[in-house]
Amino acid sequence: MTGWLRVVLIVASLAMMALVLMKIRKAQMRIADSTFWFLFAAIMVVFAVFPQVPFFFSFLIGIDSPSNFVFLFAIGALFVHEFYLTVELSRLRAKTAALVQHVALREEDEGKDG
Repeated sequence: MTGWLRVVLIVASLAMMALVLMKIRKAQMRIADSTFWFLFAAIMVVFAVFPQVPFFFSFLIGIDSPSNFVFLFAIGALFVHEFYLTVELSRLRAKTAALVQHVALREEDEGKDG
């Protein structure tokens, strides 16, 4: 892994941590939702500071370049995160539909009584 990639990983990870902290302070992001981003950024810092870690995993998996492993890891982690966001969105859509139906039935009952 080149020195340039290591610097970019550190700077980008620290910038992401700062952005997440700023969003939490402005109440634009819940602390529970920020956990993934802090963990993701921390892992990227570990990869940049200790290049032996991506070297080990790239050798273990059979990837020629540790930088390719870092990119593969990032893409994989983001795919998993996207999947869980999709599941959460589906759950919230179902809850919203049920709530809308409940409110509509309640308003209909109030209209008949009044």
